[in-house]
Amino acid sequence: MNNDVVLKAGFFGCAHAGYGMRGMARKHPSGLNIREVDGYITYELVQQDMIAAGVDFQVNGGDAFHVHHPPVRAVNAERRTDALRIAAGIPAIVNTGNHDVGAGTSVSAAALLHQPELGRYAVFPDAGRPDTDMIGPVPGYYEVHQPLADVPLYLHVVSHNGLDPRLPERGINIDPQPIAGGVNILVSHGIFSADGRLFGADDRHGAERVIPEEWANRGWDQSILSDYHTPGPIPGFGPDDGRERGQVWMTGSLIGRGFSDDICARGWLLLELTKDGRVTVTPRYVWRRPQIDFDTIDARGTTIDEINQLVRERLATQDWWDDESAEVTGDGGYILRQKISHTTNAQRHGIRALAGEWAAAAGRAAYWAFAWEDPLPNDFGFRAATDTPTTGDTSGRPRNIDLAQAFTERIEEGRVGAVLRNLVDDVRNPVIASTQRVLQELTPDDPR
Repeated sequence: MNNDVVLKAGFFGCAHAGYGMRGMARKHPSGLNIREVDGYITYELVQQDMIAAGVDFQVNGGDAFHVHHPPVRAVNAERRTDALRIAAGIPAIVNTGNHDVGAGTSVSAAALLHQPELGRYAVFPDAGRPDTDMIGPVPGYYEVHQPLADVPLYLHVVSHNGLDPRLPERGINIDPQPIAGGVNILVSHGIFSADGRLFGADDRHGAERVIPEEWANRGWDQSILSDYHTPGPIPGFGPDDGRERGQVWMTGSLIGRGFSDDICARGWLLLELTKDGRVTVTPRYVWRRPQIDFDTIDARGTTIDEINQLVRERLATQDWWDDESAEVTGDGGYILRQKISHTTNAQRHGIRALAGEWAAAAGRAAYWAFAWEDPLPNDFGFRAATDTPTTGDTSGRPRNIDLAQAFTERIEEGRVGAVLRNLVDDVRNPVIASTQRVLQELTPDDPR
């Protein structure tokens, strides 16, 4: 068996350029959000590693930007890194993800990355594009690309738009099929169902789209998908499941978004085609900032003093500074969180009074927060102390009468968020702290 490699390709996805984590302890020396800088640097490290590995082409699986109207800073940062690819002469394909497209619109941020003159083609719907710029079978929705003219390897790219279940109503039928006699790779951005679970990112943005499991069994050499932020093979569809062909991989994301994503390695996937026609996929990892989610503290039968002692003991184990991160990014702080479960209103009131002491005990951490999990007597499930939860139907649930918590949940949303955003940091932060202290003293009963 001849295993000589004849082609290498790099796949990555969910770069989320421009994402910045709320609640950081400080700004990056550049003045930017530390996690925003982490994202730009990780993308650069991935690009450098792909070039060093000698890839013949690369594929961006979608969600290149965190929002579908990305700020100029994020676009410029992405293009500075892509200049490395251009200089290396590596062609690229860019797919559209759900973060690239806002709900109810077909305009895609991936259009910003469509630069055929620079060897980069993006898959996004645009009826106004000239025919010479269109690639079928269904431009913008399902396109088949052959990155290297002398190699019969085909990328069957189905965009987030192409997964819209309403397309048949418009007479558009998306039906990706392998091309006989070639090497066929299915590429798409969406939720994949397997092992009784849905593999897709938390904190949804735009419409949720599902990649049919049936597609994965159509005879592809491999499928490489994006959206789920943990890299690796999908359970039941990986090399350890006896599948040499037809494996299903997720690229993962370049950085973790807060604590909604798994704490795991970050990087890209190396695809290799050998002379005997085998296609293998291998994860390649790069630097990531250390992040710790401490073991949950169960507050039942526990005093506030005991909780305080345990948290302070954990925070005292080190100064939470990583030299490699400092060298790579300019700031070496860890990202830390402590979950506390089954707290009563009285316990939460007492714990919040310790917030300042705990923040000081976190030392040089770039981020520190505590969070409620399954609070009592309310049954709202997990609720972060600094992050804004998604809203939903709360009919039948007790109303949240924890006013300080309710205010915290609104500091980035609605009218409260709008007012606070207009304040400079030197004013905004004291206003938030003062308001929280006042509301902590107010604990009205549920009037129902």
